[in-house]
Amino acid sequence: MTDASHDWQEWHTAYDQPRSPLSRRLATVQGCIRVALDAAPPGPIRVVSMCAGEGRDLLGVLEDHPRRADVQGRLVELDPELAATARANAPASIEVLCGDAGTMSSYAGAVPADVVLVCGVFGNITDDDMLGTIDQLRRLCAPGAHVIWTRHRRPPDATPGVRERFRAAGFEEVAFRAPDGTMFGVGMNRLLASPRPFADSGRLFEFIGFRNLGDDVCRACGFTYSVGRVEIVPWLRSDADAFVAKLAAIDETRVRVRPEPETWSPLEYACHLRDMLGVQTERIELAQREVDPVFVPMGRDERAVNNRYNEQDPAIVASELLAATEALASLLEGLDDAGWRRTGLYNYPEPALRTVEWIAIHTNHELLHHRGDI
Repeated sequence: MTDASHDWQEWHTAYDQPRSPLSRRLATVQGCIRVALDAAPPGPIRVVSMCAGEGRDLLGVLEDHPRRADVQGRLVELDPELAATARANAPASIEVLCGDAGTMSSYAGAVPADVVLVCGVFGNITDDDMLGTIDQLRRLCAPGAHVIWTRHRRPPDATPGVRERFRAAGFEEVAFRAPDGTMFGVGMNRLLASPRPFADSGRLFEFIGFRNLGDDVCRACGFTYSVGRVEIVPWLRSDADAFVAKLAAIDETRVRVRPEPETWSPLEYACHLRDMLGVQTERIELAQREVDPVFVPMGRDERAVNNRYNEQDPAIVASELLAATEALASLLEGLDDAGWRRTGLYNYPEPALRTVEWIAIHTNHELLHHRGDI
């Protein structure tokens, strides 16, 4: 995984939040890995993982799986920090290669594999590369190998085409899991056709990064506005948890320090988010009562001064931020489809009628973006 302008280390912290969609996806992937290891015949089990990140999926399973002593393999990850974390946590039988997972040469000496992990890949490459990679997977597989893959199901949902392409490429579908209340899909396929000879030249894919595959994306933090409605509240809660956890880790001597005169301190950002969450709740409530109300700007800079953000107690602010998050989440959970579609005149980034759904997604963006500011 590589994308120089995106902080993938920060992105991975969502796995530590039990309420995040990424945490749920990880648990689903790990369940599939357990099934694949259980089904493997006696003897060594070879595993390769593309864009492995910190290796949480495989390494988490190996902590307690009865076949862990039989597992050997290679995790391929281009980000040096993520690769270093994986290497520090991996048993001796698992090699971590800091290299480009999109090149066939990265798998030389590690294939044919009994389990191939293609998780977090398909949503970060072009559709052509995605389908081409499926066609080439037989070159990495041992007979009867299992491939475990992920892909989001946001419109237009590509997973039906992915599942069909696996079938056409000689893989039977063992499972496809798309839990209620999520927008991810996890597939598990087994190779029925004969493997193809491995060739250590050529490319499987070019890792583009999801933020470069859409138009409505924040180039600074990587947030994409193509969030599915069912994802909004889980991300709201988990991103608030992640922000508060990061705030708590900041030393008392730094929490009130502005890095630049015109840049807020971590505590000021926390106060802003707490107040922003309250304002968004009020706006959404107003939109339920009135037709196209005009939302008054919250006066963020004036609040920071008038309410003396930098003099407040960080622990109290963190508690109030979580309470404001829960109030907004509860409000959103009580809306019907008509409630989500109601509109009001929003002043950012320019005055425009915005749906309640957009306001909620924009609130997700605020939480993620400002976590990167502290």
